[in-house]
Amino acid sequence: MDRFAIVTAFGQDRPGIVALMADSLYQLGCNIEDSCMTRLRGEFTMMLMVRLPAGIDADTLGSRLTSKTAPLDLALLCRALPDQAATRQSTPDMPTFMLSVYGADHPGIVAQVARTVAQQGGNITDMNTRVIGSGDVPVYVMVLEIQLPQTQQAELLRQALDALKPLLGVDLTLRPLESVTF
Repeated sequence: MDRFAIVTAFGQDRPGIVALMADSLYQLGCNIEDSCMTRLRGEFTMMLMVRLPAGIDADTLGSRLTSKTAPLDLALLCRALPDQAATRQSTPDMPTFMLSVYGADHPGIVAQVARTVAQQGGNITDMNTRVIGSGDVPVYVMVLEIQLPQTQQAELLRQALDALKPLLGVDLTLRPLESVTF
């Protein structure tokens, strides 16, 4: 039976992080199955779901990766995934939407938007945020991928988001994604 681990690594951004991690995992006999990587200002972070080879458990993988990635001073976390978490499942045919948020930066935008989505039965499956613009006039940009149990709920979510616009002072745009296939 296949065994899986989730690996999280982060540290100061520099060239070669992805190459070193991928090569280290390959040399240890792991297969990278799913990954998410991004740069947050000057920091780089990655999450990887890896299939473990025979003879290596998550703790051993973490120790061996730590020694291999020491030159880049990465903080590394590694933990075993329960079988049900690692099992590939067909994604339910749920309507998927893209929500974009754009406006003056201030605390509470993520919390209020996420709460509104949850109250309408939406599941946030991906989210990216950035503060752009000058230091004097910061602009907040947030893009979310949301799944809703039923297409009809999109209108209720849209109405709830419209009510947030004047409270948050941001523009919120919800649009359907035609298809999401990986």
